[in-house]
Amino acid sequence: MTNSTEYSVTTYNDFDIETNVNQTCKFDENTLIPHPNICQLYYNCSQAVSPLPIYIETIFSPNIPQVLRPAYLHECPYPELFSTTTMSCQNYTDVRYETKNKSDYPEVRTNFPCEFCRYAVPDCAGFTDGIHRNTYWSPQEEEYFECENERNIYSGQNPCSTNMAPYNGKCTDLFIIQQSIWQSGYAIDCSNRSNGNYKSEHVQKCDIYYTCVNGISTLTYCDSELVFDSKSSSCQNKTNVCTPCGSVVSGCE
Repeated sequence: MTNSTEYSVTTYNDFDIETNVNQTCKFDENTLIPHPNICQLYYNCSQAVSPLPIYIETIFSPNIPQVLRPAYLHECPYPELFSTTTMSCQNYTDVRYETKNKSDYPEVRTNFPCEFCRYAVPDCAGFTDGIHRNTYWSPQEEEYFECENERNIYSGQNPCSTNMAPYNGKCTDLFIIQQSIWQSGYAIDCSNRSNGNYKSEHVQKCDIYYTCVNGISTLTYCDSELVFDSKSSSCQNKTNVCTPCGSVVSGCE
C-alpha cells in the first residue's frame, strides 16, 4: 500500500529558518521543507517533535542545559541526502549536493561528543577508496575506516577475515605484509638480508617461504604436502625436513 499524501515543498534562504518553518507548518502539515544549508536535513510538517536525539554534550555535561532539536527537523540516514527533486531521501550519488562527512550528521554526532567525532568517524575527503588506518587512535587499538567516493562507509576494528589485514586499501594476507608501528603483518624484513630464501619467522607457517632480492620480500607457497626446508632453501617432503615442520630429528642443529 502506498502513501497517497501529496506533499508541497517550501524553500527558505534567510537566516531565520526555524521561525519560517513553524509558521508554514501551522498552515500546511503536508509540507516538506529542505534545510537551506545542510543537505541531509529537512523539515516534515506532519511531525512536530523531531526524531533526532538531543545533543550528547548536554547528557554528559550537567552545567549545559539539555536542548531539543528544532521542531519538525528530520535527517536522512547516512550517506543519503534529501532530494528536492523527489522530495525524499536518496543515495548521495543521485543528489547534486555535497555533504560527505559522516560526522556532519547529527545522528552520528549524538553517539560521540562533537570534539571526538573526527576520531570515531574520520573524514574521508582526500582519501582514496579503500580501508585506511585510523591514526587518531593508538597503534594498539587497530582502528580502521573505509572510504568510498570520499565518504566514510565503515569505522571500527579490522574488517578483514582471519589472517588478513588492510594493506594499501585492501584486505591482504598477513604473511605478505611487513609489520610496522601502524601495520600488522607477518612477513620478514629483507632490508638487511642477503638475497635468498628464508622461512617464516614471526609466525610459524611451514608451507611458505620468502625470497629476498635486493631488500624486497616475495612470499611463495610450497606445493601440496611439501614444507620449506631451510637447509636446502627449497620445499621438501616432511620426511626430509627437520622438526618442527618435518619429522627429521637428528643432524638438525
